[in-house]
Amino acid sequence: MDDMLTTSAQTVLADICTPQFVRGVELTQDRRAGRELWRQLEALGLLDALVPQNQGGADLPLAQAAGVLFAFGQHALPLPAAHTMIARHLLAAAHVSAPRGPIALAIADATQRAAFVPYGQVADAVVVETSTGTWLVALKSACVEKHGDGLDATVRFDTRTAQPLPARGIAELGAIVTAATMAGAMQRVLDISTAYVNGHAPASRTCSTFLALERQLSVMAGHVAATRVAAEQGCAAHRSGEQRIASAIAKARASRAAPLVANGAHGLMSKMCNAEKVDLQLFTRRLHAQRLQYGSESFWDEVVVGTHTRDQRCVVDNDVVGIFDALDEVATLRL
Repeated sequence: MDDMLTTSAQTVLADICTPQFVRGVELTQDRRAGRELWRQLEALGLLDALVPQNQGGADLPLAQAAGVLFAFGQHALPLPAAHTMIARHLLAAAHVSAPRGPIALAIADATQRAAFVPYGQVADAVVVETSTGTWLVALKSACVEKHGDGLDATVRFDTRTAQPLPARGIAELGAIVTAATMAGAMQRVLDISTAYVNGHAPASRTCSTFLALERQLSVMAGHVAATRVAAEQGCAAHRSGEQRIASAIAKARASRAAPLVANGAHGLMSKMCNAEKVDLQLFTRRLHAQRLQYGSESFWDEVVVGTHTRDQRCVVDNDVVGIFDALDEVATLRL
């Protein structure tokens, strides 16, 4: 990973993207919300990190930008910056001028004229894949309807007014960047949980209650580490022949871990004060929502099993468990 790029992202996010800022954007639900932070991310070159140098970017592989994606998740960034990095890369490859505002990624529903769009309420455009192709849709020309309590939206669009793009695989691209941001969010949840447990530890740290809390933290840490390993491997496989399977493994691992980490944190901190709970929920609510975005664990499990079956490496459905066990072993070595 590019440490300088990650450090730049962490610095500006720590300064501006506070829990108060995130809640403000979520409450405003305005397309212009958070644009000062957006301008700073733009100025740092983060949003064009994957764009070729001859088109104004840094031409980094996604693996080198993985730390930035983790940082977005660690700070609950309420803007589709990770999506925009991928979208600008796709638009540059198609020699299409990219909008400078936030761009989301989406998959059309069965009607092929509407899509669920993560961050749709704060995006200027969406790259949406339909059965007939992929399109850049300006949201000012589409019907945007609030979806749920967050910043997501249902967008109804007309491809006759959209820009066609020679791109496919939006689901797996959305899956890998979402898995990476989920890994960052899980790390933040673990950090909050660890600080809380240590701050409320009994005088004797050998008592059964504290040891039980430590065991729970250890379980959470294992899920966080394994999710990060899977996300790193997914990013490393971007634009390779292994992209789909690596994305499937990463998103399946992240979606499987999300409720375990989120619910584990709330269970550990049942006596947390209201202010702390509100901050924690910025991350746990998003983890529950992102678990389903671009496919849940069951969807991607089928992709993993199907791919390995075709390669004659797996022949039974539950062999996918072995893949995640191997990931967990690698992750455990990093703890």
